[in-house]
Amino acid sequence: MMSRVAVFGVLFRGESVLLGKRAATRAYYPGVWDFPGGHVEVGETSEQTLVRELGEELGIVPVRFELLPSDSLIFEGLRLHGYWVKQWTGTPSNLQEDEHSEIAWIRLSEVDKLKLASPMIPELLQAIRG
Repeated sequence: MMSRVAVFGVLFRGESVLLGKRAATRAYYPGVWDFPGGHVEVGETSEQTLVRELGEELGIVPVRFELLPSDSLIFEGLRLHGYWVKQWTGTPSNLQEDEHSEIAWIRLSEVDKLKLASPMIPELLQAIRG
């Protein structure tokens, strides 16, 4: 069985983080909030996937980013590579409404009140922000 690998990007603006609400029509985790990102395609590195996915979904280009220590994160058979996107060009907007019905800058203090794709999201944000 081929390993399933996906990447996600964590973007902060002040005391807020960018999250997307997965479209209700999605096969996996419909209607919950998660980070923008997607699956690594054949021949792509994780970094190339990050740049491609954030371009397709948000219309931005990650300029400075670092791999999160959650590199070994495996969630229900999916290996996840998370990146803290420290700098990007462009203004994030929701370009793929079939992926996310909406995107929003969510105050860090409010994230745990949302219906999230993973209970690990608040922990991950806490770890990044120290």
